[in-house]
Amino acid sequence: MDRILRDADPNADPQLTARSDPDVAVGYSPILDVARGSPAGYQAVALDGPATSRDNTVAIIRAALSAFWQLPTNTFISIPIPLHRLGDPLVRDALRQHGDLAGIVLDITDFTPTISPATEVALDDVRAAGALLSVGGRETAQPELGSIIRLRPSIVRLGHAWIADLDQSATKRTAIEVTGRLTAQLDAWILAEAVSTGAELRALSELGVPLAQGPFIGQAQSVWADIDEATIRVLPHAPSASDGQLRALLRQAYTTTDQAAAEHVLPEASGYESVVVIDDTRRPVSLLTRGTFGRWEPTAVLTIHVDTPVAEAVSRAMSRPPETRFLPLVCTDAAGRFLGILKIEDVVTHLTGA
Repeated sequence: MDRILRDADPNADPQLTARSDPDVAVGYSPILDVARGSPAGYQAVALDGPATSRDNTVAIIRAALSAFWQLPTNTFISIPIPLHRLGDPLVRDALRQHGDLAGIVLDITDFTPTISPATEVALDDVRAAGALLSVGGRETAQPELGSIIRLRPSIVRLGHAWIADLDQSATKRTAIEVTGRLTAQLDAWILAEAVSTGAELRALSELGVPLAQGPFIGQAQSVWADIDEATIRVLPHAPSASDGQLRALLRQAYTTTDQAAAEHVLPEASGYESVVVIDDTRRPVSLLTRGTFGRWEPTAVLTIHVDTPVAEAVSRAMSRPPETRFLPLVCTDAAGRFLGILKIEDVVTHLTGA
């Protein structure tokens, strides 16, 4: 989740009123980090109706981006944007004016299989600026497999049809487990929407769903709402805290901002087993490992927060496809900056020894 969070601000006040665009009423619905029982982020919500018009979409984007700088420490903000409006010049300008989009999730709604050239360019641009994507179905529909594969999101949203009476449906639990395995292979997170009862939240926790929001989690407000104690007490166990062990297992890796140049250096000459490609803010973007023919081969990065419990780190590593399952994990701080790598054999050995 550290890929999503904005940089920590020690002066942030969680009770500050979020600044809003004067032309639109926007509230912020809390998103629960289910494992830790604390806010993971906030979703911008139009309080006076759906944001379907072009002007409303732009106004909500501007309001949310203005409020971004007052976010509580280690949280992210998500902004709904219809896919067909992402390539709109006004929408693109509103996002471009913000500059760095790290810590911002764009909730892509109204997905269609046909994506216009302008939208394709806009998707590339927001990714390059650091934004992450979230996809899901309309209201009660399930997320389309095509949208998940095409957009490579960081968050997959499950709507009301998935979550309603989940505690009473073995079929729904199985479906969420299968979806969870798919998203894990994509290094994405599931966000359960429309959670309306304690029983549903408890079932989601037992299934290992990391993020949840809905009436039972908290209503949209003009302040950064905390998670109610009554909600936290529903969780079947105390929120998992860091065991503090990953820091002791960190290994250094060669880092570079120029992947093309690094790929031309033989692994033997570098003296390292891995190369981590980072951006200008030291956030990992790719991992190079020794390939079959003795040269570097790029692969997707699986990032792990340094305070993640060891057992959770192993679980996430083992959820990857067989061909990448035993590659190193890339460890980051709360702002997503690179700290070091974790070799799977070190992590597993520590876990079995413990």
